[in-house]
Amino acid sequence: MSGSRLVARDVRMVFGGVVALERASIEVEPGRVIGLIGRNGSGKSTLFNCLTGFLKPTAGCITLDGRDITGEQPHKVMRAGVARTFQTPRVDQQTTAREAVLCGLYSRARHGFLASLLGLPGAQKAERQLQSEADGVVQRMHMQTWATSQVNKLSMGRVRSVEVARAIAADARYLLLDEPAAGIGRDEIRVLADEIRGLAERGIGVLLVEHNFSLIRLLCDEVTVLETGSVIFRGPPADAQDNEQVRQLYLGATATGEVAQ
Repeated sequence: MSGSRLVARDVRMVFGGVVALERASIEVEPGRVIGLIGRNGSGKSTLFNCLTGFLKPTAGCITLDGRDITGEQPHKVMRAGVARTFQTPRVDQQTTAREAVLCGLYSRARHGFLASLLGLPGAQKAERQLQSEADGVVQRMHMQTWATSQVNKLSMGRVRSVEVARAIAADARYLLLDEPAAGIGRDEIRVLADEIRGLAERGIGVLLVEHNFSLIRLLCDEVTVLETGSVIFRGPPADAQDNEQVRQLYLGATATGEVAQ
């Protein structure tokens, strides 16, 4: 549908007189991967939090498929179809990786607690379906060999993979990933990149905040660059790399013309 998209429009966010965002705008459409980059303190996380209901903008609006969701509580935004990850993964350290993925599926479970407690046939069938779907996500993310390990025994890279898998399991229409490749090895990044590309191919809109510009360049259809809370560039990643202001402020240029990571 032409009206389907997650949009931040002219968002302003002020904290005690400090302007964190000033008329910042971004759009995430189904089936596209949009990058959001900028230096530390540029406003990326603040914009992320406004999009997902963790902050209510001082001005401007957030819309989901044309409906104003500005300031709605995070759990309502999630139920409406927007899932996110965090810079610091929020995963129960005592669960296994597979159980953490399964938790992402329960947000859309149809059966109630009492039905599950009583072991009613409908609830049992739904439970088996959720278990099967969790196994499918585990397989897609190549987590089989360590899915039964407790989260607190995993490397930070694998913990981040678990959080991404849990967000994927929530079956969101829009997925916001906050530096998902931080602390992840090259092989894990390759798996992550394949899964993000697969999400877009299935019609999910992805917003990717990431310092790894090589990943941005590989995956993103468009990139938005923030500097001191304002958008200074929006366009294809290749054009961002060639933009002098972006290069000087964020990417940096080397004598060979390669982008510094």
